[in-house]
Amino acid sequence: MKPIRIFLLLACMLFSLTAAASAAMPDISADKTKFDPLTMTYELTGNVRVATSDRVITADHAKGTMTTMEVWADGRITLMQDDIVFKGEKLYVNGNAHNADITGGTTYERSNLVIKSDNASFNWDTKLADFSGNVKRTMDGETEKFNHLTYNVMTGEFTVEE
Repeated sequence: MKPIRIFLLLACMLFSLTAAASAAMPDISADKTKFDPLTMTYELTGNVRVATSDRVITADHAKGTMTTMEVWADGRITLMQDDIVFKGEKLYVNGNAHNADITGGTTYERSNLVIKSDNASFNWDTKLADFSGNVKRTMDGETEKFNHLTYNVMTGEFTVEE
């Protein structure tokens, strides 16, 4: 069970939208937990919840491998941290590339800002979130539509690509 906790701590840090990672071990729960020591792969099914002192991640299902530093999750994925609520349907994290891709519809909410799109990606080195496909940004009560929108989560700046 200890390899699962170590890898999930890494996965939790990968999901983070801030530079600081939590020092405490995450509280991990699921209806069903499985770990294969031969492939170094874990699988969590049903009411998956990973909580640290400053963030909570939930999903219906999560799978990850320690050998390739990859995580897959699907079904009602939610990340909550500070004033951020991020939701999606399918998630793929490539730990070596420091990138997370969310597909199947996404919603990013933060004080006075809501961004909805078909797909999103986040790179925790650059702190850039890219939203594509039917992007709708609602800010201060005004909604705008875009094909592609990039948001710097640290500076709050937007870049629009047509």
